[in-house]
Amino acid sequence: MELGWIDFSKTERSKILSVLDLLSESGTLDELGIAPVRDGFSNLFFPGTTTIQTRAKYFFIVPYALKQLERSSETNPNRVFKALDAIEKTCGQTFLEQNSNENGIIGKRSLQSGGWVKRTPADIYWAGLKRYGIFTGGSLSLSEYIRISCAMKDKKTTLKKLGNRNDNAEENECDDKNAGDLFKMQFWKMPLYSDKWMENLSIDLTKAEAEFLQEQIIENCKGSLLACVLEMGITEFLDCESFRDLGAIIDKFPEAVQQDYWLALAFSDFIYVIRTVYNIIISDGQNEAANDELERLKPELKELADIDVDFILNKLEVFTNPLLKKFLKQSQELMIVGDIEGLKKCITNREVQLKGTNRAKTTHPGEFDVNEWIGGGELDYRFFNARTIVRDIFESEGKTDVKSK
Repeated sequence: MELGWIDFSKTERSKILSVLDLLSESGTLDELGIAPVRDGFSNLFFPGTTTIQTRAKYFFIVPYALKQLERSSETNPNRVFKALDAIEKTCGQTFLEQNSNENGIIGKRSLQSGGWVKRTPADIYWAGLKRYGIFTGGSLSLSEYIRISCAMKDKKTTLKKLGNRNDNAEENECDDKNAGDLFKMQFWKMPLYSDKWMENLSIDLTKAEAEFLQEQIIENCKGSLLACVLEMGITEFLDCESFRDLGAIIDKFPEAVQQDYWLALAFSDFIYVIRTVYNIIISDGQNEAANDELERLKPELKELADIDVDFILNKLEVFTNPLLKKFLKQSQELMIVGDIEGLKKCITNREVQLKGTNRAKTTHPGEFDVNEWIGGGELDYRFFNARTIVRDIFESEGKTDVKSK
């Protein structure tokens, strides 16, 4: 079943696409509505990241492009958006020309066929730019910022014209002062910006860019696992292949981070049981991988269900989702007593509650590829996206000798 909508502006389109991104986890739909907890832990460990971010360089391309457009004479927001798209597309084409096999080029497939993406780098990285204190305009959306920037430029032009009239000198001085105040308003903390930023452009960070981004994350995300990795120089982070692998080096982190890590890992293990049973339901018991996994997990069900649901939801401030809380607690109770049939009913009811009977996969068992695992496995909490950002910082030009894996 395809989902469609009618949008009347770029702002509305971006909002819808953002919602759809929140429902995804590395391309996997959140079939059972556990995203609030998953995203809560993700923001705790790796603030400023999303599942569709690719390379750290875009934390600079976006503000460089917007700062360049701020300095232009264009005051029409729609034309500014088009100019922004054109600049971002040009950057992608440049990266492709340099190395067509480079990982993380946004819109690579679209560019290779002459097209461009619906979700641009500016859309994808905007929240991170605000979180890291690079965009200093508060809670403004990208569209709001562009409209305000254009309005300011338009006002400055008007004030300049008024200030050049042969009217009362005192009024002229006042106009000039107002215009000067507007010119001093800044939306960016971007000391590395240069009008020639597109010359010799590379998807790799320069040493100065890496140091600046590292400082911004450390300053604005204190206490997070991401900030600790960067501040403490924990390069072993790059050797980890999954969120679970972090357990081998987690003792290098502060006690609070360690506690949050084990809590998140326990929740992931708990959800993995639910997702395993989910795949057994929708395959009508024919998914052998899911069947084998459940047999492996059965002796540990009580231990895997030993999580404090209330504590987790309160910690992550998931206060407005009583149905999610009810589902997690019911699943927990059924796992503790080993009631698999009851767990199946609980999972089916949850999906029907979220999607309705017609769209819920659990009400159409056997209609899907029985060899395909649907709905995700262990939770990674954006680990892979964060690792890429960290790698780009640690491997910047001349900064370290950390090798790419």
